[in-house]
Amino acid sequence: MSGFDALDEVSNYPGYREDAPGGLSISYLSTYPPRQCGLATYCEDLLTTTLTIPGAGEPMVFAMENRSDHYDYPWPVLGTVDDREESEYEAAAQFVNESPAEIVSIQHEFGIFGGARCRGLYRFLQSVSRPIVTTLHTVLPTPSPPERAMIRDLAGRSDRVVILNGLAEDILQREYQVDRRKIALIYHGAPAPSCEDRETLKERLGLAGRRVLSTFGLVGRGKGLEHAIAAMPAILRAHPDACYVIAGESHPGALKTEKERYREELVRLVAEHGLEESVVFINRYLTKAEIVSYLGATDVYLTPYLNPHQISSGTLAYAVAAGRAVVSTSYLYARFLLRDGRGMLVDFAHSDAIAAAANRVLDDPALQGEMESRSRVYGKRMLWPMVAARHVSLYRDVLREQQAYAPEAAYVPVSAEYDYMTPRGAQ
Repeated sequence: MSGFDALDEVSNYPGYREDAPGGLSISYLSTYPPRQCGLATYCEDLLTTTLTIPGAGEPMVFAMENRSDHYDYPWPVLGTVDDREESEYEAAAQFVNESPAEIVSIQHEFGIFGGARCRGLYRFLQSVSRPIVTTLHTVLPTPSPPERAMIRDLAGRSDRVVILNGLAEDILQREYQVDRRKIALIYHGAPAPSCEDRETLKERLGLAGRRVLSTFGLVGRGKGLEHAIAAMPAILRAHPDACYVIAGESHPGALKTEKERYREELVRLVAEHGLEESVVFINRYLTKAEIVSYLGATDVYLTPYLNPHQISSGTLAYAVAAGRAVVSTSYLYARFLLRDGRGMLVDFAHSDAIAAAANRVLDDPALQGEMESRSRVYGKRMLWPMVAARHVSLYRDVLREQQAYAPEAAYVPVSAEYDYMTPRGAQ
């Protein structure tokens, strides 16, 4: 499928049939699988889980692409938008305007919409007539002028701005002057944990008898994996049965700029420390089922990321929802998600600190169990059925306000914790 070639045959789309069931119909502007990126996975999970909620209507997706990468998309992708072709943004908006879609969900990440100025996205915002709910997957604390202007305009045009991290509320108000009444916190979604016990999973994955540390996700510079590898000799001195699983293929963006250079550096580092039997690379894109299994086999999950301003992380969300003990550098999302004893924060680029924290968990089964219990309880609110239900509730609130001609949204506080099942106004 290329551009809007497939959009002429709209009679094949269930949402256009006269006998199609009614329900909340959502149009998504986002990357989408088979493109391999966290945003695409998030959008697919949100969409598919939303479809399980009673009253859901037929969705439609307009998949963001760039000039070098094109994919063969399945339903419900109706067309693609080249990130630098303004006319394609406008065509997508006009299609939405003529469709049964009641609301538009924009999944925003810098670099997806053609650079910081996002001229095509401006065109989409100007042309689309449906209410907009925008999810901000990155909120920069110190934005450049074009980045600040883009987020301000995007938030101004949106009926709600969804954040994945409560710490982003103050940033949006301070740096972007976003009306706090538009901001809603909805946690990053995650799959349900494995039902198999840890030792059974270890045996099935070839890790029997090992204390497993792990990190999964696309591999690239900025993940800090070299510092976790450098921590392994000190971990092995205390726990000779330990191993570190690095699961995931190299980031497609990194492959374009430096091919496999970063991974080769990691492999050399493993050899320099004599860790060939203790560091396991799984160099492929893992399915969700595989991720759930590896997390279930994990004793300590590591996110040694190097960007202190990282506002969200799907991998960390998965680990907490899986009820794992976590050791992480203190980037913004870790500071938010690992409070109240759900994990340990360490300094950036500090292998000794990673080793000390990991050993503290592995040394103390009671501590590990307590951290896992706290993560498991907290993580229930992050499971996809809960997250999708919260999105649908938000969409319906927006539509009710539109129907009532309410100019301003009711404020939902995001700086304090709240239960998703608590009715609005009862908090």
